[in-house]
Amino acid sequence: MNRRFTLLALGAAGAGYLISANQERRADSHSSSFMADSIEHKQNKLTLHWNGKGGFYRVYRGNQLVYSGAERSFSDHHLTPGTIYTYTIEEETKDEINIMKIQTATAPKEKNEDNILQNLIITTVIIKGKIRLYWEHIDGITEYTIFRNGTLVGKVKGNFFIDQRVRNNKEYIYTIKAKRPLISSEENISTGKFLLSELLGFLKKDTTQQQTAYEELRITKRIGRIDHLLKTKDTTGERFKNPMQLRYTTFLTKKWLKNPNPTSNSHYFRGDNRGFDAESQQFRTRADITVDMTKDEPAVKLTKQVGKTRAYNWRRKFREEGQGSDDNIQLEKVLNLEDHTVFQISHSVSNPLIVAPAIDYDLQASFYKDGVIDIAGIHDQAPHHEVYLKSTQASSWQIIHQAQDKGLEMMGHPTANQLWRFSTME
Repeated sequence: MNRRFTLLALGAAGAGYLISANQERRADSHSSSFMADSIEHKQNKLTLHWNGKGGFYRVYRGNQLVYSGAERSFSDHHLTPGTIYTYTIEEETKDEINIMKIQTATAPKEKNEDNILQNLIITTVIIKGKIRLYWEHIDGITEYTIFRNGTLVGKVKGNFFIDQRVRNNKEYIYTIKAKRPLISSEENISTGKFLLSELLGFLKKDTTQQQTAYEELRITKRIGRIDHLLKTKDTTGERFKNPMQLRYTTFLTKKWLKNPNPTSNSHYFRGDNRGFDAESQQFRTRADITVDMTKDEPAVKLTKQVGKTRAYNWRRKFREEGQGSDDNIQLEKVLNLEDHTVFQISHSVSNPLIVAPAIDYDLQASFYKDGVIDIAGIHDQAPHHEVYLKSTQASSWQIIHQAQDKGLEMMGHPTANQLWRFSTME
């Protein structure tokens, strides 16, 4: 498997949406011509090509010097498939020293057919005052919407984004959103199922055809301060000083939910009556995953809870309650590799009082010893989903993913899912 991204060509191709090609060339000519050109991705090798003023170059993978010389390319061999690597390239000329940071990944051995984002190669290139994001082409998507620190900054037709209005002393969170029809998904869904999902959206009052027949995709990249990133070496050493806690909660935001089955004696169910809140004790399900990267052999532990389901009659008088089983909230496939730990969480919890679709989601997370975190998930577009992260010694949670309920019928098949990916470069 061999993939190559031509980074500068992509940048020029989409300039009409973000900055003009002339502006891009002027910016580079005034600052530095030092910039990544292309990257070749294989399962066990990465080849970096870059432009520069000439002189002497040094390439570091993490803190390790892996290349020095006058060539403007470097191949890194014997790498692990589907793994994120971060490189620092230093250009030394007679007049100055320029530094560039590149985070990218090797090609995976195979792709997750359910969640195309899980194995998607995402490349981030940083030089002083500029950030470039590139991601592999996704079939069925014609436009991406880009947010920076929660603010809409543009829409792009290509699979890249260039931001040259960044401050070197600030952190940035970029979110890339898109939708694609189920018929284009990696699940190879049939045209009949696609039309059925559209019909479901047409018949339901609280959903739309676009919700039921179009997957929602979201890619989030959290980038630390540029002036900290643009150092020749990472002087912080091991990043995880304490264990980390990942919290995944599902909940119903409404106070009351009407039972769609008119023949049932349980006319209403009690919801959780809240909004997004990492600490709330009102929920349908909760999974807390503790990841301890401070040990020689990293450890992953799962703690799980299921909230009670309460049913009421047509007068909203209490009838009965039950608690769903947590047997299908499972920690799977924990792998401790040389430089990172990978684990998966599978989740399926049903209403214990009536026959109804289960709350389903799957998550895969990678925690790297150098501090990089990479998490990919897929879930029904109901109920509310929220994912947070913090050190076990921290008092506040960082938001990783939040998704609103699009209607409980979105828990059934063949409605579209939401796919998401979160990763860091800090």
